[in-house]
Amino acid sequence: MTHTEVTQLMAENMRIIGRLSSRLNLLFEEVSKNSRQQMSVLVRLYLAGKIKLKDFANREVISTANLCSVFRKLEADKLVVRSIDENDHRDTWYEVSKSGKALAEKLIDKFMKGVESLCKALPEEDEDALAETVKTMNGLLKKLEAANA
Repeated sequence: MTHTEVTQLMAENMRIIGRLSSRLNLLFEEVSKNSRQQMSVLVRLYLAGKIKLKDFANREVISTANLCSVFRKLEADKLVVRSIDENDHRDTWYEVSKSGKALAEKLIDKFMKGVESLCKALPEEDEDALAETVKTMNGLLKKLEAANA
């Protein structure tokens, strides 16, 4: 298989996963009044742990200006806690609050149940094949990511 064929397959997979993800993101609206973007950032921050603003922005490929706006709203809703780095006052740290953690866990649980629901549409043998394929793909994508770090 050529690099072009792999690229085309990956692009198609990303489009399909994007469409499925959009369906699942609608579940966020059932759990919180906050926007999908805010809930997505909250979950990603929960998974990342306490992190500097600029590091989180780089990791998630979000502009710091846009991220600051989202964090301000989450902080106002008491879902995120901000602190200034004691060693470098130019750096700001963010982490989820106790209520933010509870909401993030609820969102993750809802998302996982949504994925399970999607998979139930497949016959058992197809679901097993998908699971094996995704395991293989995850391993290969991690290698690809490491090779391009």
